[in-house]
Amino acid sequence: MSAANKFSSFVVNGHPVKNRFIRSATNSHLDNTDGTISEAEIQMYEALGKGDVGTIITGHFSVSPDLKYRADIAQPSIGNDEALPGLTRVAETIHKYGATAIAQISLAGPKGLTPFDFNELSTDEMKKIGDWFVEGALRAKRAGFDGVQVHVAHWYLLQAVVNRDLNHRTDCYGGSDENLIRLPKEIVENIRRQCGEDFLIYVKMNAHNTSDGIDDYPLLAYYADTLVSSGVNLVEISGSDFTRQTRQAECYYLDAVRYLRNRFPEMVLSLVGGIYSEDSIDKVLQTTDFVSLSRTLLTQPDFIIKLKNGEATKSRCIHCNKCFEIFATKYERCVFGPVIPKLEETFRQ
Repeated sequence: MSAANKFSSFVVNGHPVKNRFIRSATNSHLDNTDGTISEAEIQMYEALGKGDVGTIITGHFSVSPDLKYRADIAQPSIGNDEALPGLTRVAETIHKYGATAIAQISLAGPKGLTPFDFNELSTDEMKKIGDWFVEGALRAKRAGFDGVQVHVAHWYLLQAVVNRDLNHRTDCYGGSDENLIRLPKEIVENIRRQCGEDFLIYVKMNAHNTSDGIDDYPLLAYYADTLVSSGVNLVEISGSDFTRQTRQAECYYLDAVRYLRNRFPEMVLSLVGGIYSEDSIDKVLQTTDFVSLSRTLLTQPDFIIKLKNGEATKSRCIHCNKCFEIFATKYERCVFGPVIPKLEETFRQ
């Protein structure tokens, strides 16, 4: 199969997208500690928009009305109407450059500032969490976003719920595979019902949904097919071990999307993880409809422009993973700098 032209347009659920590049949701750590959007965050979206990214998925927005359930002290909130002015600015900034604006909605759960075990929640409390996601999607629509991405990856709450080895519930949200995917399914169905048929719904999923990750692609296929049948328009595949990959590794979860493509030829797919060069981009696009970039755009938000102009064929990212730690000590998002005053303001003790 030949690779799709990375600079060609595509239509998702009737919505035209200008190219095949997606900025995968990346935690910027740039927002205000009260959960609102900062000026530094707006400037970041300006840079991505100027960089000709076709679809920009925001960093994860917390759906909880209570800030204590966020993933970290700088995670923005979509859990109440006070967030709307900042969210509106984000959507307007992205649209200014002709990009598709997708808000990632998430709940940290076991990885939050106040971690909790979903296995101990009542059925009604699980349903309330589902309501938070739907309310977050409605706010995203009010703010002008084209759609949302439901975060079912990276060991946050929904990914823990769908993991066979972590879910020990005995009610309608545990036990069978059908029950494990029930909460994300209900969320997607209710977002579709309340936000309309033309609203974009994406989902981010782990390639593996068991602890050992052995022979579980059929489970991924069942989950993805269930969510697409419920209203999802695009499935983005990621994983939880990307920080443990070698510096030489690339296209970490390509086998997973190949499996999905073979099972579901019409499913709209993207892949994130280990994609740092024109060769790896084209390799992925032999299987997927889109290619998602995270660290590549973190270190070089203009990488797509450089690629298009023949000024670069490979990202300067050296896969060192320092971007996951130096923001809180050296106040940089990348070892190549620069120091970001907003990070220093937030994390200096």
